[in-house]
Amino acid sequence: MLPSSAHAISKQKNYTTTTTSSGAVDLNSQPSDAPNRTLADFIKDYVDVPAGATDWKVFSKTKEINVEGKTKDGYDYQFFKPKFTPEVRKLDGQEVTVKGFMFPLGETEKQNMFLFGAFPVSCPFHYHVSPSLVIEVHADKKPIKFSYDPVTLKGKLQLVNADPENSTFYKLVDAELVK
Repeated sequence: MLPSSAHAISKQKNYTTTTTSSGAVDLNSQPSDAPNRTLADFIKDYVDVPAGATDWKVFSKTKEINVEGKTKDGYDYQFFKPKFTPEVRKLDGQEVTVKGFMFPLGETEKQNMFLFGAFPVSCPFHYHVSPSLVIEVHADKKPIKFSYDPVTLKGKLQLVNADPENSTFYKLVDAELVK
């Protein structure tokens, strides 16, 4: 679900985030006082890290490996594969808590599966960040009511070593809302 434009944004080094009157996040302006900042440096402007929760900066350190090739039928393909840090590898299979924003994939008020990230939704079609800052959430036991405000979730983290269809790096299964 993460298009190639997500990769372009994640590679930018000089930009700030600005929220427009419509609530959209502008990641393209470049102030002179922040020449070496990355997208991860702006997470704290949108969500805090609750006690005992995993910081999005931990996830942001996962490197993206561009995979390109041709299918047996001669069609081109391209996706991003993760190179996890040892710190992230330790979280695989563990229960984690993360605070962030929901990106709904369905049209219902309660979501069983959705994307979750450190920044608010700014586009109804795709989430404009790198795959290292997006978690695919599965709330199969109890659907989670959509919110534009940040929410805190807990669940079992699964690392995804390769997802040619969506470039997903992380899944949070058995996810539930932390009150």
